[in-house]
This record gives sequence, structure tokens and C-alpha cells, in this order.
Amino acid sequence: MGFTKYIILSKLAGIRNIWNVVNRGAKLKDSLIISLLGGLIGTMAMDISNLLLWRTNKTDMLYGHLSGSIIMRGVRTNRAENFALGQILHMVTGAALGIPIYQILKRTGKDHHIIKGAFAGTMSWGILYNFGQRAKLFSSKPHMTKSHYNALWHNILYGITTAQAVVSLSDSSLLTQKVQIAQDQNTFQDQLDTSWANANISDQNTSDYSNPVIQH
Repeated sequence: MGFTKYIILSKLAGIRNIWNVVNRGAKLKDSLIISLLGGLIGTMAMDISNLLLWRTNKTDMLYGHLSGSIIMRGVRTNRAENFALGQILHMVTGAALGIPIYQILKRTGKDHHIIKGAFAGTMSWGILYNFGQRAKLFSSKPHMTKSHYNALWHNILYGITTAQAVVSLSDSSLLTQKVQIAQDQNTFQDQLDTSWANANISDQNTSDYSNPVIQH
């Protein structure tokens, strides 16, 4: 139980340190760094939930075991050094998945970001977890039905936490509300229409001067 407490406290400390930076007003403008940090925070959140459920026998394995079974036999992931390798792979994957979540919020606006994050998490569960099981990507497989439900919950938690982290870490100039996006598009369209109208008037005036009417 001491090891479990240490892991939970270390992950909470990592999340707290990042949030302390945010609370001091240090917003970020680098979209890649924001995406990776957001994905990393989301991964920490799902790992804490996964660890608590694993300790209470409500799930078969930790994500370090599952990810480690991609590159080695599942039984070998019970060794600390092999589990650590699987955990690193899991966290790198989680950080990278923050990139598409950022892009979703960038293109659609940051309004309703919790719902968008939950949807993205559900999609990651459907694609990575289920496809990975069917494609026999993992040598370890959960046996309890509730482990599969827990995996769905953890991916939704990941998506929600990542979306919230991305919004909180981003400078206000990076992510806008959907209403603002629509207004910007309308403004651009108005400017484009005005430019075309001015160009047509200019062409008409040029045509009048280049083809003068000769009176007799």
C-alpha cells in the first residue's frame, strides 16, 4: 500500500506543479507544448483512477502492464523495470494524443470543451483499446468484464482532463469561442466582398477611359 500511496502522491504532485504555473498566469503560446502537457495531465488523471481501482480488485491490470505487453510478454511486465518501460510508453502515447484534442478545440472553439474532450476520449477507447485487443497488439488481456468498462471510464476521464488542461494552459489568443470564430469568418467574408466590389468598380472605370466614345 506504501508503493501505491507513493505513486498517487507523485502524480498528484506533478499535476499540482503544472497547475501552479497556470495559476501564476503563465499562459503558453506554443501549441505543441500545450498539447503534450495537456495529454500528460490527462494521462496522470487516468493512471490515478486506474491505480485505485486496481488496488481494490476492480480491474485486472495497470496501464503500465498493458502498454508493456506491446513490446514483451505480459508476465514480464510484473517486474519493476519492465513495468516502468511500459509506463513510459503509456505516458508518451497519452501525451501525443493531446495533439488531436488541441486541434479539435482549435478548429471548433473552446466552448463545451468538456463534452468535446469526453467524445475524444471515447473515440480513443474505441480505436486504441478495442482495436488493439482485436489486432492482438497486447499480449496481456483483461479478463474481468468490469475492466473493459473501467477502460472506457478512464479514456473519458483522460479526454475531459486533457481538454480542460489545454484550455487552461492556452493563451487567450490561441483558442476562441465558436461565436468568435463565426464572427471572424463573417468579417473576412465581408472584407472579401468589399474587395471584389472595389475591384469591379476599378475595372469598369478603367474600361471607360480605355474605350472613349468619339463624337462627330
